[in-house]
Amino acid sequence: MRGVFGSIAGGLEAKSAIVYGPMESLWANLFGGEPSKSGVSITWKTALQCTTVLACARRIAEALMVPCKIYRRDANSKTRQEDRSHPLYAVLEDAPNQWQSGLEYRETIGLHLALTGNHYSFIGRVNGRIDELIPLVDCTARMASDGSMKYRAQILPGQTADFDASEIWHIRGPSWNGSVGLDAVKLIREAIGLSLASEETHARLHSNGAQPGGILTTEKVLGKEARQRLREQWAAHQVGLANRFKTAVLDNGIKWQSLAMTGVDAQHIQVRQFQVEECCRGMGVLPIMVGYSGDKAATYASAEQMFLAHLVHTVRPLHDRVASSAKRWLLTKEEREKGFYLSFLEQAFLSPAMKDKAEYFKIALGGGGNPGWLTPDEVRSFDEMSPKPGGDRLYVPVNTTPIGDDGFPRPIARQPGSKDPVNG
Repeated sequence: MRGVFGSIAGGLEAKSAIVYGPMESLWANLFGGEPSKSGVSITWKTALQCTTVLACARRIAEALMVPCKIYRRDANSKTRQEDRSHPLYAVLEDAPNQWQSGLEYRETIGLHLALTGNHYSFIGRVNGRIDELIPLVDCTARMASDGSMKYRAQILPGQTADFDASEIWHIRGPSWNGSVGLDAVKLIREAIGLSLASEETHARLHSNGAQPGGILTTEKVLGKEARQRLREQWAAHQVGLANRFKTAVLDNGIKWQSLAMTGVDAQHIQVRQFQVEECCRGMGVLPIMVGYSGDKAATYASAEQMFLAHLVHTVRPLHDRVASSAKRWLLTKEEREKGFYLSFLEQAFLSPAMKDKAEYFKIALGGGGNPGWLTPDEVRSFDEMSPKPGGDRLYVPVNTTPIGDDGFPRPIARQPGSKDPVNG
């Protein structure tokens, strides 16, 4: 197998692959989790059992499932051109490694960033060129005394290796020290823990037939064995959904006394609804994006604005973060100086109704009284349509005359003997 394992064997370029033994402390941190006051131990795995966290993580991951392009901006003309011949294009878009497509790889990046605030990928190079990117699940980062970043990652069960910053693509979320992103799950563990605890409490309530607990009383003195036998018999015939509404037969003066449901018990639904908002708030996702709307009076227009807010406050910052990190660590200094950079296509999130889409393109082509900023070929490219002859020109609303190479509208000439103007 190529990648990290190949690098240790000498197949790829690895500057500092040193194999170590197991890291007990790392495994303890990874699987032991962070305790919460609700009594639930929170790790990224247990956090995903909370449906709100799962939905938020999916919305964040799906934000990276749009095409990622490599462009080159000309320093003189300030224009940009997509460069599909760049070696990194095929890695990011088609085959980052042996088992993932580009879409699946970017989705993994989104999940890691959403839950841990960091993503680590091993950069496999062949002859100095990036050949593959391998996501790392168990990886830690530290800053060395000389200011450089060092990474330790598990490559095989019980084996770890050290890598330099040039060998690891580290995408950081919001960071306090600038070297490691803040762990989202740890920061909102109380909200997640309360959500899971209230869900379990509600589930146990319904497993008991949605009835509060109670006590069996008698004036007689029962021995330990008699109390245990009575408890087992009661549980076998009266506890659980299958035993609801069955008649209890009690002897020896035993009486059943139900315990009244408290106000906290009666507010389970409200508590769980509030935790949806709390988890969404901590993960930076609008509640409407996970299928929850606390405002029952929300209209279609307000919902549309919320979707745009998700694009502005969640999707676009994530795109900028990943693209900026890729430009820094996946492109060489010479390529950056030549104007190469990465960008995500956000048109997939801006696909409104056909009527709104047509109105937008009409104005963009110059039909709104102002010069157009899109060419017909660019408009066609949004729907993956092929260009047309003459479709590479911008238009201004002078009976839709094309703009010349000098940036000004082409002069209007008239046919001999006709009053109808034609483009000269």
